[in-house]
Order: sequence, then structure tokens, then C-alpha cells
Amino acid sequence: MNDKFLVNRRYQRKLVWSVEEKQRLIDSAMRDLPIPLFLVAEIGGADDAPFELIDGLQRLNAIFSFLENEFAVGGEYFDLDTLADTKLLKDDRKVLQKAPIMSREKSARIANYTLALSVYRASSIIGVEDVFRRINSGGRRLQRQGLRQAGTISSLADLVRIVSSRVRGDTSPGDIVALRAMPQLSITNYNLPYGVPVEEIFWVKEGILRREDVRESLDEQLVLDILIDMLIDPITTSGTRLRDDYYSYTESTDDAETRASISINHAIDAYGKQQVEDHFLRVYDAMREVLGCSDKRFSLLIGAGSGGRSPRYFHAVFIAFYELFYRDRMRLRDPSRAVQKLQGIGAGSMSVPAGGGDWGRESKRLSIDVVKGVVRDAFEPSTGAEDLGRYGRASELETLLGNALVEQQLLDCKQGFLSLGQDRVFDEGSFSKICQTLSAMANAGPGCVGYVAVGIADDASDANRVKQLDGVKHVLYRQFHIVGIGREAALRGESLNTYWSWIMQRILSSGLDPRVARRVATDSRLVNYRDQAVALFRVTGLGEPSFFNKNELYERRGSELNRAEPADYMRIYQRFTTGQHPSSEKQA
Repeated sequence: MNDKFLVNRRYQRKLVWSVEEKQRLIDSAMRDLPIPLFLVAEIGGADDAPFELIDGLQRLNAIFSFLENEFAVGGEYFDLDTLADTKLLKDDRKVLQKAPIMSREKSARIANYTLALSVYRASSIIGVEDVFRRINSGGRRLQRQGLRQAGTISSLADLVRIVSSRVRGDTSPGDIVALRAMPQLSITNYNLPYGVPVEEIFWVKEGILRREDVRESLDEQLVLDILIDMLIDPITTSGTRLRDDYYSYTESTDDAETRASISINHAIDAYGKQQVEDHFLRVYDAMREVLGCSDKRFSLLIGAGSGGRSPRYFHAVFIAFYELFYRDRMRLRDPSRAVQKLQGIGAGSMSVPAGGGDWGRESKRLSIDVVKGVVRDAFEPSTGAEDLGRYGRASELETLLGNALVEQQLLDCKQGFLSLGQDRVFDEGSFSKICQTLSAMANAGPGCVGYVAVGIADDASDANRVKQLDGVKHVLYRQFHIVGIGREAALRGESLNTYWSWIMQRILSSGLDPRVARRVATDSRLVNYRDQAVALFRVTGLGEPSFFNKNELYERRGSELNRAEPADYMRIYQRFTTGQHPSSEKQA
């Protein structure tokens, strides 16, 4: 595909087509039935400008994934030798030919199917977003929440999109993503080695929403309702009209909806957009810790909800936790106690109306207060801002790992600081490479942020080696095997905090530019991920390139660490004068 097609995640729908839906599309092509045209935008007008997909994301992904043998149609897989591009992928062993193989005749008929492409030449991204909304507002294309998101450019819409993506796990480093990378961000119901399995998404796993609800963006609607109650005090009624008003998504220009839209965006500005996101995710992580102490999923634990759904019950519990944390200045003392208190609460005194319709503010307030009163003795007064520091970081790590599946340049992972040999010594060579990698990431450009996560094994064999040597079973997140570094502190006979302090001193005395080393030492931290402590080193680019050991200049090319030759210095220096990210540079 050569990245000719790009996807703008600010307005584009999630990749949610099931394999069955993809198969039906390919079957239509095999039968020479018409497929709707694809609409793309050409922004800027340059001859080699890529196309931004406006309409046809799901269909185009289905076609490419079939050509690359990701699924069969009629029990047969596309013959990769039919097309020059797929044959090259096969010869380079980037795609494996699966069997049984479709006949060359049938494969050629699919490959030669003519697709209708309409090119819209847009002067700006705002015009593209407006076209997308207009296309999807007729018929049953997008559900209402999808249209709210597609039709609005605001801080609220951005928050809903970002927070929802972080909870689902389909995050990306930026808004613009190459179509070839989108499968990593897909919501899948099929046993594929990429994407986010819908059953593993928090909402579905905990019985808060059904799989089809996530496909229809009802998870984003739930996030919207929660964010509104975090930001607007006193809390408001939850319902379709009020959601529309906060987005200003109606055909009229009623003053009430304008006031609502202005009020929510002013509230975000006053709170701080990043802080709203951080606080949401800290409460989310705290609730995950609580639910991790239960052998029941949320819907069964509280004893309420029907048909595998309990969104309003979750909403009430979430806001109760949020208020205890940020308004009552409490901290979670005993997650197991919170589980005991939440047991069966939904079948008791919570005031949650069944069915659809609005959820009135009085009924909602009562439910939140009931939860707060019941779980309060699992909390205790906070002693400072750091009490909440351990929450939100697990979500941050998941976001970084998810982003790395799309863009590997600014994240690297290492299993630990100790070798996996029998002697288990501190691996000086590996530590030096970690520091060189941090230096290279700092050279991505001014203000660019990179991470090295230590405590994540390279592959299953290393994870199994860790289990054999240290008795620690890895935690699997997507394709990452998380083993932590707490095992190394125990092996050295010292506390994790002592071990971490020693590593920080090593960072400060390493070959890193002293300015970079100080920032790394200040910004790095331990992340507790399901009882595994991961060392997360954070580096930020300075206003100029930084040298390692005073005369070595390193850079990252994809996931590779390269020592730059003097002839490359000017190119690297230009990043700090033009702001050009290395991923946009032409490969040598």
C-alpha cells in the first residue's frame, strides 16, 4: 500500500467489521456485484500527496486483509502469486501463503475487480470532517454518538475520543495513521495475532456493555456521561438531548444548547484537559484494582444489570470513587474491603432506572451517594497528592505499548537489568544500550518524548526463561510479556525502592548528556502493572542534539539503534531547526 491511504482518527470510525462481514464483501466482488464507491480526500494538492479516507475504511481494510491471507472466503485463501505486490510480500516472508489456496482464475477475478474511487480536493481538514459527517448522517451508517464525535471539533470531543481509546486499548501515537497500521487498532472477534479482542475490552470483560455496544460506540457515550458528571457540578440528567446540547449537535441553534456547549468546554479549560484525562484514568485504574480482587465481573458483583449490560451502575460507582478521591480527599485503603461492600449493591438501594430514556439528576445523585456511603470504610483520609500516584500509570503503560504496535520509534522494551545467564550479574552492556537508546530518542527533535520500559521480555522464550530462573510468571498484554524488575531486587537481597534508587544513580553517572540524565531521573518512575513493577524511563528532547560519552551521536530508525556518522550530523541538527520528526525523513 506504500502508505498512500491515511486514516484520521479524529473522525474516523473504529475498525470493527467482523470476519463474516469482510467475507461477504469479498464474496460480492467474486460475484461481480457492485461495491459502493470509496471517497478519499486530497489535501494540499501535491502530486504525491496521500489520500485521506473519508468513506470506505472498513471495506478497504477488508480487501487488503483478504489479499494478505488474513481470512478465507469459501474455505479458500487468496493465491499470493496472483499479484506482484502480494508475491513480493510472500517472497520476503512478510506474508505466509495459507491453504487451501484459491484457484488462480478466481484470485485473478478478485484482483481485477474494478473499485470506484472519488477524490475530494479539500483546502483544509475541517472541510473533510464536514463531508464525513454529512455522508454518515443519512441512513443507518453511524449511531448518534459516532455522529456527535464526527461532527464536532471541541475539547469535549477530543477528551471522549482519547479516553475511550485508552480504555479500549486501540490507541495510536497521533491522529493520522497509515491504513496498513489500522489492523493493529482494530476491534476483532477473530483469533488474529493483532488488534484488540473485543472480549478482552474492559467494558465487555466486566459485563458493563455488550460486544455490539462497543461496535456502536456506546462505550464512548458512557465515557461522555461520566466526563460530564466529573466536570459539571451539580450533576445533570443523563440523556440524548443533553448529550447533543453539550456537543451542540442538533440542526437548530437553540440558546440552551449553545450555553451547554460553552459551559462544558469552559469547565474543561478550567480543570485542565490533561488533568481531566489523568483523573479519569486514575479512577479507572483504581476500579480495575478493586475488581481484580473479585472472582466476579462487575455486573455479577453488584447483582444488577440485564442482558450483559450495566452501564448506569458502573457510572454511579465510578463517580462515587471519583468524588471520594478528588472532592472528599480520600485514598483507597483496602481494595478487598471495597469488593465486599460492593457485593450485591445494585440489587439494593441504588436508584437506577431500567430500560432507556433519561436518567434524572435526583435519581443519579441518590445512587452515587449510596455507593459512597457503602464503600467509604474501604477508604481513609489522604495524606497528600502522591496517594493517587500509583493509579493511572497502568493505563499509561498500556497506552505506550499499544502505540508501539503502530510506531516503534519512541518506545523500547527490555526484560531487565540482570542477565538471564546462570550468573545473573548486572548487564553493563545492556544498561549502556538502554542509555544510548534514551540519548537517541532525545535526538528525535525538540520536545519529542520517548520511553524505555524495563521489565518487559522480548518474546515468549525470554518470559519462560524468567519463569525458570526467578519463578515469576509473565503478565500478557497484547503481544507484550510483562515480567517486572521486582524479581531482580529480591535476587539482590534489597527492597525495590533501594534497587530503583541505585539505578537512578547509575543513570546520573552514565554517558548521557548531564542535562538529559537529570530529566530522565526526574521523569522516570516505577509502574505497578498487575503486581509487576516495570521501570519506565522517560526522556524529552532538548533544544539541540545530545551526545553520548561526549562524542557519540545516536538516533533511532524505527526500532533500530544507530550510531550516526559525521556525515549524518547536519541531518539530525536540522530536526531541531525545522521540527521535522525522523519518521518523516526519507530513508537512506
